[in-house]
Amino acid sequence: MFAVLCAITGFGFLLVPGSLEGKSLAALHGLCAQQPTHSFYFGDQRLPFDARMTGIYGGFAMTAAYLLARGRWRYGDLPPLLVTVLLAGFVGAMGIDGVNSTLRDMGLWYAYEPHNALRLATGMLTGTALAVFLLMMTAQVGFSGQARIRKSPVSGVRDLGLLLAIETAIAGVILTGWSPLRVPLTLVLLVSAVVVVMGLTLAFVLLLGRREALAMSTADLAGPATIALIVALIVMGGLGGGRFLLEWWLGIETVVRGAA
Repeated sequence: MFAVLCAITGFGFLLVPGSLEGKSLAALHGLCAQQPTHSFYFGDQRLPFDARMTGIYGGFAMTAAYLLARGRWRYGDLPPLLVTVLLAGFVGAMGIDGVNSTLRDMGLWYAYEPHNALRLATGMLTGTALAVFLLMMTAQVGFSGQARIRKSPVSGVRDLGLLLAIETAIAGVILTGWSPLRVPLTLVLLVSAVVVVMGLTLAFVLLLGRREALAMSTADLAGPATIALIVALIVMGGLGGGRFLLEWWLGIETVVRGAA
């Protein structure tokens, strides 16, 4: 059922009339401000997230793919202290850059000139921390003590450095603005957003259903994951629809207008 729901969601999105740009902007309308001046353009069309959120969800996607490819989806221990401090620092760096950008937008004193490349970089660092946290949380809440592996998803500074090297290369590719990259990047961001919301929801589904720490295999999480995916889609649809409604009520021109 989980695989069928994923297929229906994916094909349903692709079959809905409209351009990929317009549909993706609408689908993610509730998760991001989508400011045109803060977005990356590929030709005459842009990504559905602004630069910072592109970094967060892109960094999450790359980190999650790396960790899953290395078989670490059941690793539930905290990273080493230095890695934990670095991951926390990544989130702090994005916070500082976000505050500086906000001060600039408000016409107040700001420390340095904001730039989309810096928004992307600090976002990707936060996406790395988010992926490690979400994978670790899923392992702790989802798998039983016998099935959970007593190791950290990130083994040390060297492992983290390899991750950052991969993300640096990906960031460089994004900054090229090469038009053929827009479609695959858009699809990656869409999938990443759904996975993040579903992953956060999965913990609540397991806890509310009193099924935490019971899974002996990954397949045992298919049922709760199906419910979490349904809830995630409802949440994303509700947030996006609510924002559209609020913009209509306040007479604010939506950023999606003209993109569909």
